[in-house]
Amino acid sequence: MFVRFGRWCRWEGRLSEDSSACRMERDLVIATIPGVQRFVAESRRTADLFVSSDIISELAGAMVGAVTEPAELVLPGTPDMVTGIPNRVVALAGRNQGRALAQAMADAVQDRWARIRARSKVEEETPGFPAVQWVVVPPSEGGYEAQWERAQRLLLERKRVRDFVFPPAVQERVCTLTGRWSAPRDKQEEGVVRRGEHLSAVGRIKRGVRSGFPSTWSIALAPYRADVVELADTDQAVRSALDNIRESISRLADDALPRLRKGLKSDLATWFRGLEGSWCVPETWDPRVIRREHDLRQQPDRDVCESGRQSAHDLKVAARAAGARQFTPYLAVLAQDADRLGESLSDGTRANGPMREWHGRISAALGRVGPLQRKAIESAQGLGRVVYSGGDDLLALVPAATATTIARQSYDAFRQEMAEELPRATISTALVFFHASWPLQSAVAAAQELLEQAKNRSRPGLAIAVQHRGGERARWVTPWLAADSGQILDHLEHLVQAMTAAQGLSKRLAISLEADADELATLTPAWLHMELRRRAVRHGMPETVGTALRGLCAPDGDRVAVPVDALLVARFLATGDLP
Repeated sequence: MFVRFGRWCRWEGRLSEDSSACRMERDLVIATIPGVQRFVAESRRTADLFVSSDIISELAGAMVGAVTEPAELVLPGTPDMVTGIPNRVVALAGRNQGRALAQAMADAVQDRWARIRARSKVEEETPGFPAVQWVVVPPSEGGYEAQWERAQRLLLERKRVRDFVFPPAVQERVCTLTGRWSAPRDKQEEGVVRRGEHLSAVGRIKRGVRSGFPSTWSIALAPYRADVVELADTDQAVRSALDNIRESISRLADDALPRLRKGLKSDLATWFRGLEGSWCVPETWDPRVIRREHDLRQQPDRDVCESGRQSAHDLKVAARAAGARQFTPYLAVLAQDADRLGESLSDGTRANGPMREWHGRISAALGRVGPLQRKAIESAQGLGRVVYSGGDDLLALVPAATATTIARQSYDAFRQEMAEELPRATISTALVFFHASWPLQSAVAAAQELLEQAKNRSRPGLAIAVQHRGGERARWVTPWLAADSGQILDHLEHLVQAMTAAQGLSKRLAISLEADADELATLTPAWLHMELRRRAVRHGMPETVGTALRGLCAPDGDRVAVPVDALLVARFLATGDLP
């Protein structure tokens, strides 16, 4: 029950959930774990990436778990959001109890980090990480809405304040994984640190978590491998090649890599599904590559490696002849982030009812977005893997063949779930296609940078880049919505289909469009459409290429820009190559 004295109230026992008067007398607490994106991006392998995300989710889960009755969670709406939990927690505490709650949340994060360190057998302290920033706003005349507005201002000011901790440390070497902490020479445990690496305590914690994560090759080749599994039941050449690869793997396990024995006695399909994707790549079987990648003291048997290389090549040929999807060494980093969601949450004019309840409903909607995104990405059609999905932000690794479809489905899931409470809410997207042997850390950092460019171009924005092993070859930044109010990815996929039917893109078409960009920008939409169709036919391509290209043209000030980079991206998606 509660007892009211004029405008004040005090708690006796448990508060009634509908005591709006008492809610006005509660402290608002907002706590965050800063630097999450940087921490996750500090990853050289997919295992580093997924472990980093799991660590942040675990820390955020501890922060949420510290909010116990009579305190009340606002964002996230429920403590059950274990996967993809956001790194910002909003709660209401009793009057003058906010500081204690905030400190309890910060302590919970540190306690959980100590348990993670112990689990990873890392004894050193890690001063400055993880950090928790929090603000507490006491009750005010304007109620929850006024508290929220003040909290946002305080959070901005808090971000400008840094806690500088200078523990004694011998700066022998800088951590090769994070690039910011000391890596003592006497702490480089064998089996955790690979040859040529020097890891800090934080880096060794990431490496100390043992679990199975798909490699970049496994994700890039997922569509191809799925087709191989199906073809193995009906195509003798495919099955024979698979049997030969398994025999080579068995011999390699006996010779140098005993851990490859796992699953060898399973049926062929089950074994192949669990096999690391790089063993399907002929170049992987180079003895020098195997020694380097698996940190062996000497090269494995050359005859075994040659047999494996030939079997992998035979599988490519047999699968291609049987109609399997393209064997492509490319995958994509998909990054999405909601547009101005913080501003929207602070805009009371958009609220449908009291802001506190409205925030709760938005939190519930965001909680539904994450599972929908994960379902689309990790389905049998998407074949990707989610790194983190908090509803308003997403990071995933996806095969090149399914990347644009997944990006659109993820966008649609966000719009669908947010439509009732925030009808104008949108989410911007970045896609970075990269070779499976390209440094993962560079690809993730490029996606984060590209996402900012997409947001600066338009909200919602779309940015796509293609990176070959020699560097970036194409970058296209455009509004998500096309001039006809449709989604720009629809037009891109139409262009890809047209190019696939035409078996590629004429280099001269791209060159001529780039050279004549200023003149083309002076044409009316109807004339531009006709000119693009004419040029496509002139260079030996169907008119559909010109029509699809017209749909990709976006306003650029007082002119219409013909996106030559969109042509290069479409060529890559259609053929896996660039001119």
